[in-house]
Amino acid sequence: MVDVRAVIESFFVMLKENIYVLIRIESLVALVTLIFLAMFIIDFYRCRTRSSILTTILESIDELSDQIVVYLIGAMQSARFENELFPVWAIVLVSLRTSLGYLSGYGISDRDRQFMELANVIKFIGAGVLAGTRGLKYARPLWSFWAILQLKSMYRFFAHGMANESLWHGRSSEFIPEYMRTFIPEDQETGVNHDDRNTSTMMPGKKYLICGESNKDITLKKPQYTINISNSSAQSLVTLGKIQEYNWKGMNNRDGDSKFKDLSMAFSLSRLLRCRLEDVTLNKDSINDMQHLIISEFIPDSRGQRQEEKVDEHQAVEAERTFRILELELAFVRDYFYTLYPLVFWEGLGSLCLSLLLSAATFAIAFWLAVGIRKVYQPPEGNLVLWVDGCNFDIIMTWVFMFCVMFKEIWEIVTYLVSNWTRLLVLCKYVQDQAWFVSERLTKHLVRSFFESKIGEPWHGRIDQYDFLQQITYKPTLWKLANVITLGKIEGKLDGKKTGEAIKIPQCVKLAILQAICRIGLTSRPLPREIPSLRSSTIQFERYEWACLKLRTCSQVILVWHIATSLCEIKLAHDKKIDLTKPGFLCSAWSYMKKKLCCFSSYPYLIGENSGLSAGLKTNYHIAISLSRYCAYLQVFRSELLPDSFLVPEVLFVETLKHAREQLKDCNLKWCRYNKLMGIALQATPSSVDEKLKMNILQQGVTLAKDLIGMKDDEACWKILAEVWADLLVHIAPSWNASDHKNNLESGGEFITLIWALLWHCGIEKSSLWHKDEAFENNSQVPQESSTETSNVIPMDEPANEDGIESSEELKTRRFRRGREHRNGPKDTTKQSHGENEEKNGISSSSFRS
Repeated sequence: MVDVRAVIESFFVMLKENIYVLIRIESLVALVTLIFLAMFIIDFYRCRTRSSILTTILESIDELSDQIVVYLIGAMQSARFENELFPVWAIVLVSLRTSLGYLSGYGISDRDRQFMELANVIKFIGAGVLAGTRGLKYARPLWSFWAILQLKSMYRFFAHGMANESLWHGRSSEFIPEYMRTFIPEDQETGVNHDDRNTSTMMPGKKYLICGESNKDITLKKPQYTINISNSSAQSLVTLGKIQEYNWKGMNNRDGDSKFKDLSMAFSLSRLLRCRLEDVTLNKDSINDMQHLIISEFIPDSRGQRQEEKVDEHQAVEAERTFRILELELAFVRDYFYTLYPLVFWEGLGSLCLSLLLSAATFAIAFWLAVGIRKVYQPPEGNLVLWVDGCNFDIIMTWVFMFCVMFKEIWEIVTYLVSNWTRLLVLCKYVQDQAWFVSERLTKHLVRSFFESKIGEPWHGRIDQYDFLQQITYKPTLWKLANVITLGKIEGKLDGKKTGEAIKIPQCVKLAILQAICRIGLTSRPLPREIPSLRSSTIQFERYEWACLKLRTCSQVILVWHIATSLCEIKLAHDKKIDLTKPGFLCSAWSYMKKKLCCFSSYPYLIGENSGLSAGLKTNYHIAISLSRYCAYLQVFRSELLPDSFLVPEVLFVETLKHAREQLKDCNLKWCRYNKLMGIALQATPSSVDEKLKMNILQQGVTLAKDLIGMKDDEACWKILAEVWADLLVHIAPSWNASDHKNNLESGGEFITLIWALLWHCGIEKSSLWHKDEAFENNSQVPQESSTETSNVIPMDEPANEDGIESSEELKTRRFRRGREHRNGPKDTTKQSHGENEEKNGISSSSFRS
């Protein structure tokens, strides 16, 4: 009979033998090296992924990486045998560990992480290298590798401090408002050669700053304490006007000059958007100038084109360009807050060259070390080495590790060179006509090559989807169990909350959003309380306006229209003879395998491409379904981006889910659910709008669906749905909650953030569709503000100017403070009076600090 206890004891005794300890250490080092290298590569795409599972895995490994490295170094130190390659393995682990998050690990504002990283690097490198380097035959390359890693760490720490003090990065939001208020480019903008200027009038926003400012060139002009830029310093500034006026015909660019202008416009707008995200206000003239720029450049239909005209290819191209600029803008903002790009480019191309030089030196020394370890292919007496078929397996694995280190440095160099920051700086240097050490022809070819090379898009370009009627039976039992077992490390899911597959944004959706913005208009602040697509027909407005203008909250409007749209989709699919039954096991397994193994997504719509829909109906169907599911996703999973209070979306969703489960508890097929819900609509026949408003959300949704389906015209029905959803998303986008938009940028950002940024540039931060009471109050106060009694009364706690009359700018500032105090509570009166005294002397809250 086998003695189980003896077998187990012999197994553990065997594991303590030196050869098995070496195998365990080497296996773990190899595994951790590959994991760290994979994380290093994936880090470039971390801000572009939509996978929450992948993000959770990366964050978990990042948190455990320090403990992993400490354990392996401790295991090598405590081994009862000697191996001359242990110091190399330790330094490889440390090198890869310090490279985790080389782009998205932390941003310029995370100062505590900088000190912690510096301490970890010194501790790990010291523990790894000092674990016995006496008598090594490759001590010089090993110590050189240690020194270059220390130098890179010290430089990163130094660059962080310089980036924080730079007017281009850390102090940009202090400098830009004062620059916009005081700098006059008409008198000082002389940096472009006369021959290179276009004859057309310069576009709005010509003084928008791109780069070229430095602390030493800026002075304060007394007694107003406004910034002053000398004429010689102003010539070094690269503005949007210089980029627009430059003659790009000599570049022979296939896309004309659009790529150059779009990139510069995106960055200049990103600097203004950063002011909003850092709670710095711009003056009224700056906002009006931004609005003029957006209307003239981004909104093609606003330039005298009627909405009823047929959409042609040019309009689609204009819509694609508009959203490409917005994507680039948010990519620059994301890079500033959540990547190390500001540290790499803190001094422009000069600091970039220094970073590239350090990476190249690291590559060269790593190669030197890889060559040096061949001297110990035959290990000294007393060293334990793993031999496989007569080959020194330790040396071979060490060469693989060194190859990983060299590949890491090459990958880092490539990501820096093909980044949008490098493109922008090369473009600015070309416009400045500074001395290049190559010929003009080669310089043009170099600039073009930077714009043609890329390894990733600035934005993921996808929107998540959620189908309420499809997910009402979803119960995440396993996720809840995993949440309990991991003590909350794995986030649990709630009933009915299962996202669909994210889809690539259809081009027709971008065009529909842009047309909705044109219909609503960008001149009203806030957005007017109307749905323009319904006002095109009196009958449509009277029939459907209750579902937009009479409902109390944004979440209620989204759920009602989403349920109605889903029912209309099921009815259209049934009319087109689409099979609405559940697919069999084999069919489902085959679809899953194709999606996972063949790297392409299944068709995201219920009605396929070859269903016989007309071109117009298919376009409107795609717009309505994708926007309906996206808005439902926002309501369920990203409610912080909605203009509702924080509790309303969750309460309404839970209540609606409860009603839906009660009505559809025996229905698992789409057509069965459709018949059951439409039966509810037939039973409930409200005769007035008031009766409709007394219904619950599920009843309101099916009632609206019955009215839409009752039109008996699929073209008209889906045209209404497509336009209403586009209008609704534009009304949903304005928000005062900029911090949540900023936080979502870390994981790539949402499509609604693009629209939010576009509207903010026009001074629009809310919609009257949701803020009915505030809109009524503002309208009721209009005649009072123009009266003599109101204009001559100044509160005792508010300072006036020397004439006793409050200027429009001071009035705006006082209203802004009152609104902020209403949201955040009262502020310290001492600090407030100090800030008001500064404004009285010509210094705003965002003024440049010397």
